[in-house]
Amino acid sequence: NSNQDDDLLEQKMASLALQLQMSTQSCHDEIGRIGAELSAIVPRCAADVTRVKSGLEGMELDVRGLLEGMDDQYHQQQQGIGGKEGGNIHGPDVSGGGGGSAQKDDDTIITSIDNNNTNNPLSTLHSLLNLKNHLTTTRSILAAASSWDETINSIPKLLSSSSSNSSNNGQPNLIEAVAALSKLEQGARALQGMPEGQTERTAAISKLRTQLEVLLKPQLLHALKKMETRLGPLQQCVGMYGTLGKMDVMREEYVKMRPGGVISLWFSFGGHNAAIGKNSVVEDEEEKVVNDEDDDDLDNDDKTDEEEEAEDFDFSEETTDATTSSSTTNKSSSTQINAKQFIEFLPTFYESVLELLSKERAQSKQVFGPELAPSIVGRVLLECFKPIISSFKSRLGNVCPVPGSGISGNSSSGNDGFGGTEGIAAAYESTIQFLSLAYDQMEPWEGQGSNNQENDHDSASNNDDVMETIRTAFSMIASPFVPYQRALAEAERDPLGKAASMVAKDVRSVVGLQDAADRLGDLAPFMFPLADSAISRFELLTSGYNAPATLSLVDNLIATHASELAIAMGSLSGHVSNSKGNEFDEQHANCALEILRIAGSFKRSLKSFDNSVKDRLRSLSDMMLDDTLEQSGGGLPDAIEPAQLRSFLAKEACNLSPDYIDDGTGVKLPASVVELRRLAGTTSNSADGTTLFPKSADSVSRLARSCQSFVFEVCYAIPEQNLRGISALPVWKQDGVGSGDEDSYGILPQSFITHVGEHILALVQALEPFASDKEALGLANEVMTGVIEVAVQPWKEFVAAAGVSLTGDEKSQLKSLMRWKEVSQFFGDDGDTDMDNQIEEEDDEEEDPDNKASTAFCNQWLDVVGLAVAGRLLERTMRIPRLGRKGAEHLAADLNYIRNVFTALGVAGHPHPLLGYMAKLVTMDEESLQFKIHSRQGEKTPSDALEVIKRAEIRIAYVRGISV
Repeated sequence: NSNQDDDLLEQKMASLALQLQMSTQSCHDEIGRIGAELSAIVPRCAADVTRVKSGLEGMELDVRGLLEGMDDQYHQQQQGIGGKEGGNIHGPDVSGGGGGSAQKDDDTIITSIDNNNTNNPLSTLHSLLNLKNHLTTTRSILAAASSWDETINSIPKLLSSSSSNSSNNGQPNLIEAVAALSKLEQGARALQGMPEGQTERTAAISKLRTQLEVLLKPQLLHALKKMETRLGPLQQCVGMYGTLGKMDVMREEYVKMRPGGVISLWFSFGGHNAAIGKNSVVEDEEEKVVNDEDDDDLDNDDKTDEEEEAEDFDFSEETTDATTSSSTTNKSSSTQINAKQFIEFLPTFYESVLELLSKERAQSKQVFGPELAPSIVGRVLLECFKPIISSFKSRLGNVCPVPGSGISGNSSSGNDGFGGTEGIAAAYESTIQFLSLAYDQMEPWEGQGSNNQENDHDSASNNDDVMETIRTAFSMIASPFVPYQRALAEAERDPLGKAASMVAKDVRSVVGLQDAADRLGDLAPFMFPLADSAISRFELLTSGYNAPATLSLVDNLIATHASELAIAMGSLSGHVSNSKGNEFDEQHANCALEILRIAGSFKRSLKSFDNSVKDRLRSLSDMMLDDTLEQSGGGLPDAIEPAQLRSFLAKEACNLSPDYIDDGTGVKLPASVVELRRLAGTTSNSADGTTLFPKSADSVSRLARSCQSFVFEVCYAIPEQNLRGISALPVWKQDGVGSGDEDSYGILPQSFITHVGEHILALVQALEPFASDKEALGLANEVMTGVIEVAVQPWKEFVAAAGVSLTGDEKSQLKSLMRWKEVSQFFGDDGDTDMDNQIEEEDDEEEDPDNKASTAFCNQWLDVVGLAVAGRLLERTMRIPRLGRKGAEHLAADLNYIRNVFTALGVAGHPHPLLGYMAKLVTMDEESLQFKIHSRQGEKTPSDALEVIKRAEIRIAYVRGISV
């Protein structure tokens, strides 16, 4: 193996050596080639440097000769004028500030050349550059002066329709006239340093510009009329207006002509009245064009006012003398129908506008070029909506009255989603989708301006102009929705209130147990779809702004509905209490458990709804920080999502003066963002486990207690009926004495206690079918918290019957007494082994990991019913007026029987030890009872439970006739 390894190593070393040799040879070859190239290049570079040096020296000599000649001429002129100030003797001031500046520059150059004896090539080149600039400026001034008269005299001929050289069929040659005027303006700028003729030149140019603009206006209007078939004349107009620097005028006239079709479509909706309004707009437009051809001083603002005054369609179709109830009914029906028609018409109208914008995008690129086309499309979009905004607001007001306007109308949220705030939301959603698609028609073409760094600044400025136009257009188009965005909660209040009233009326009509579960099961979740729709409209219209108002409204809506359900449960509970039947009806138990399931479902739905709204608020708070539509100085985004549009428009409508506050981490954020994050529980100031709907949570808690009470009343009704009157039974007064055998076998539990025991055992069979349904059990367990409180009343009456007034928290004291662990320490030697075993069994059962949820649910209700039975039995015992010996034995037998029933159930915590202790007290001999009572007097433990036991012992001694 070692030999093989050595061979492999030698082979690898040989291979590496060969590769190294080859690489070395390659490097040597490359170095030789580079050296050869350098040897050839260096002589050529040296020769080039020599030639450049010689050329620069020759240029320097020429410049010196020129400057010396200029210096001699300057001195001769100075001697000729004899000291007269002639700052312009050297020609026009190329800098526009007079001849003094030019003289100073020449002196500087001469001084620089004379003082520079080092033959610096850079200084020589700098002097040549200055000379070139001066000569170029001089040339332009001389050219402008020589051609001024010829150019200005040629323009009247070009504007004359009778020119023999005209090739336009007797029409003025406006293209050449505009070019001539541009040439004059360039010459005027070149001659602006000349002192003579400045005023005359300015006046002449102004007069010619006015004449050209007057002559261009009819040609522009004619080209605009014919642009559907010919774009050539329009493109010529663009060139001429661009040359004159009047592109804004051209753009304004062009934009006004484009949206006529979509405006006609808008006013054509709705019948005869709207058609009149539409025709008036079209006629005004045509009249304006004719008047423009004849009179260039037409006031465009009058035309706009006439458009805004066009009669719009009246949704309500209400006449001034319609006063009967039938007319009111017809009005409401007509309003709803027309609202539906308008909501369905709106997307059709938007499609027409998008089609126009798509055509305009292509046409503007041909007419105005790709740089101006996006801005033109944006202005066309603005012009489409300017005349109809007032009409848009009116039509939305008929779909849903503006909040705070005091106008009543169709404010109900119809099931078809066309009236009230649902109609507003549908219209707004269509508008948002339209704006998102409209932006695609206004974004620049791909790659526009990205390959020319010199135009980056102009491109950014143009992008800013386009974005500003887009923002203005979007804000104006969405302006009819602003009143609803700012007062959404107020707009929602009436329709949601009416819906809640209708549901509440149905809930109150549930009076019997037969169909209570089915009807309440259908009615209980009814509010959550309404609340979810309200939150969706809040998210759509306001994007999270003014959140507390909407959340409070939804909270009140759900809380009111939960309260109505709780009242309905209470009425069902009263129905069970008033029932006279002595037999347990399992159907009633199933109905009660189904009601409990409904309450659990309601609570779970509220919890899920709360979490869902919090997630929405978190998303909205993040979207509030998006500034896509507010950026400037850069490129335009490729697309704008509807969520970004909603956030921008909501900010414009609802957040006019944003405040920045600390979010708890030292970061300054808008107050609306911090508020949403606090509500959603994502800030350091948010409390853990807080709910957005506190009133609803309280109402659900009351609903849960009402359902618990209902189930308890059904399950406890039979024991309550059998135990209520036992204190007055004559059997308690019997004093008869029998033999031991008779005492052992002759005393049996009485019928009232056997009915109670049989009912408790039957409860297991009634509860198990419901508990076996996993889904139903999970919902019911949602509202099982604190169920022990329904069994407190019998124990409260027991304590009162014993003559004890509890101190501190009465409810906690009673629960402690019911759970008896604190009580058992006061029984001393009279505590039996059953009680001790019960404590151990309870501990074992609590630790049993295999305890199923269904068993726990059944035991929970058996525990509650058992506690109520024990408390009522103890209370009735305290109210027995007299207890004979035989009666005491009967009472002990009854108490021991019910203890055996509880033991057979195997429910943790049962039987209650006070039952066994009371059975011993009623049969205890006189001396033992007296001793126990007297021994209690020395106990110093301050406990309400001990006081109850002491009073119970005294009461038993009293009814037995034992002196204490």
